[in-house]
Amino acid sequence: MSMYALAVLIILIVGVVTLYLKITIDRIFLVLLLMFWLKIDIHQAIIINGLVMLLASFLFVRGNKEQILQIPKNVFWPVAIIAFIGGLVGRWFGSSLDSKVLMIILGVYAVLVGLRLVLLKPKLVQPGQLKPVIAVISFLFSILTGLISAGGKPIQIPLLMKTQKLSMPQAYMMGSIGTMFAVIGLLTGQVLVDYSFFQAKMFSWAWVFYVGFSLIMILFEKKWSPKGQRIMSYIVGPLLILVGFRLFI
Repeated sequence: MSMYALAVLIILIVGVVTLYLKITIDRIFLVLLLMFWLKIDIHQAIIINGLVMLLASFLFVRGNKEQILQIPKNVFWPVAIIAFIGGLVGRWFGSSLDSKVLMIILGVYAVLVGLRLVLLKPKLVQPGQLKPVIAVISFLFSILTGLISAGGKPIQIPLLMKTQKLSMPQAYMMGSIGTMFAVIGLLTGQVLVDYSFFQAKMFSWAWVFYVGFSLIMILFEKKWSPKGQRIMSYIVGPLLILVGFRLFI
């Protein structure tokens, strides 16, 4: 199969999976498929996914502008600034790591997300109070974003709900904001570490995947259902676990 045919297949698979799992920004599945199918080095795959995440962040802000403006400034800015720093630190550290080490980190993360999708279903709870301490959790996951371009929201959201007593929409919003600024930190960090690492084809791939994912979301958004989300979780979860083990074995 040609590279372009594989790219179309990646768009369809990742687009449908993230649509049903309600994932707007964080698409770690893209990194995996870029590595396995297009044979792209993990360092390059991380940057391509980071660029896609940056473009998706603009779409997220446009669709959630009112909710974002309602977040207290004493919560928003600590999360934004610390997440940016975390993404910066994560990329600085990640750029010096061997590809095999990054694959192990990615594999462990894939297994954890797979287990989360299969075993843990966040409960609906009442909205809680947003506090600046959320930035601490954002910092930890922003380092992960810098390392492997993974926002970690499948794990971060239940953690925010459990420790900060937030509702799922609140946890999703704060996790998304943290991921958004962490991605900016990731790309800024790569510029500072080695600007020449960026290649024209990375931007081209990022734009193609972003447009493809966005079209799938627009065309099939009405097909989403809670039942479909559950089915997708039980399909994707075990696959992520298997792929994760393959990466660090």
